[in-house]
Amino acid sequence: MEQVAIIIVVNLLLYFKTLRFKFVSDDFSVWKNPPVFKNLFHKIWLRFIGAAKMQSRAIHFIWYKKKPHIAIVRTEELEHLIALAIHICICVAMYFAFGANHISFITALLYSTNPINNQGTMWPGGRGYALPILCLMLVLAVPYLSIVLLPFCAWFTVGFLAPLSLIGFAPLWVCAIIPIAWLLNVKKFKKAVKTKQDSETFAEDKVIHPRKLILGIKTFGFYVFLCVIPFRITFYHNFLQSAAGSMKHKCYTLCRYFWFGLFCISGMIAYAVLVPWNNFTWALFAFSITIAPFCNVVRANQEIAERFAALPNCFMMFALAQVLVPYNGIMFALLAFYATRTFYTINMYRDEYWITECAVVEDRHAWWAWHCRAMKRWETQSYKEALILWVMAKIISPNEFKVLMNIATCLRLLKNDEEADYYLELARQNIVEGQEEQAASFIADHQRGKLPILL
Repeated sequence: MEQVAIIIVVNLLLYFKTLRFKFVSDDFSVWKNPPVFKNLFHKIWLRFIGAAKMQSRAIHFIWYKKKPHIAIVRTEELEHLIALAIHICICVAMYFAFGANHISFITALLYSTNPINNQGTMWPGGRGYALPILCLMLVLAVPYLSIVLLPFCAWFTVGFLAPLSLIGFAPLWVCAIIPIAWLLNVKKFKKAVKTKQDSETFAEDKVIHPRKLILGIKTFGFYVFLCVIPFRITFYHNFLQSAAGSMKHKCYTLCRYFWFGLFCISGMIAYAVLVPWNNFTWALFAFSITIAPFCNVVRANQEIAERFAALPNCFMMFALAQVLVPYNGIMFALLAFYATRTFYTINMYRDEYWITECAVVEDRHAWWAWHCRAMKRWETQSYKEALILWVMAKIISPNEFKVLMNIATCLRLLKNDEEADYYLELARQNIVEGQEEQAASFIADHQRGKLPILL
């Protein structure tokens, strides 16, 4: 139990200050537009999984004009507390799931400190990605819970295919429950995937062609590298951003991540063929299975997101722990690197201002980061500053339809009609294939004076 206590303490030391943080990104849409609750159970359920926000309050004692006052304010502390509690439970369950030994202890510490897990650890909106991880770890730790936890895991879109990772490690009777979990949730899964594809994908995403393997291999290589060496932690990675839209040419270039991904896949296959099946082989297999749906061969989400790697990273850290255990110096150096990176990464979750500011600092080549930063200035009616930031986004991605539209809108508001017309025409020339109808509607609204801003 001493090792369990250390895991808990490490997580508390790293993440305790997140309890004072605010909502960011998609948290606001859930908070301001809560779903309709069918009954009390449904209300509790949606709030627990993060589909609705807790209506928590806090009492603050303040001194104003030489008199004491009591202020009751809305607080996000409970949301962050739930996110932190889930993450700690995942790390403790991981310790027992992988054998309750020294290797599983190092695995749990690596996962606790690795900043790639930030969107499940520090972001209340990431609970839908963290809960399937907890389900799988609990199934591995206590197999008899699988009849309840596997359907719960598959209820989440991101967790539907995840139970496949149990094959080769969990008892066979546990694996036999997987089809039952799928059968109970397949209708919801199909509907969720279709909705995502209709709203987030372009014509290129729907093309079925062998060249998509290049895209899959390079995405796989990127995620492997990011999990082991989290060199860039941000909501908005520039890698493959708009690769199916205005930067379609980037999809199929043989970049360094393609060659690294090809090396990793070839090495994993060679190891599986030459060495008898063991825990290391299974960890690599489970990582590959869980990251595969997000490798852009078939896309239903944004191209790259760290929350997609949170579950696969459990297995990567298990594989990494088995390699590092004999080398204490390297292991402690890596733990220190992870913890230091996490300690500073945390600051981006302080509030909505910091998440966009840190996104630009972490990856200044991501046009979407500049775009989101501009949106914050737009919301405060700082139109000139918003225009500057959208121009920065345009420098990075010159043919981005929504950036060109937003620049035209800013210029129109600033009474620069000649340049506004120029950028409106540029936007018309750079409509992404598959989005013609929506784009035409936005352009027509602009010409009628409605001046839409596109997120």
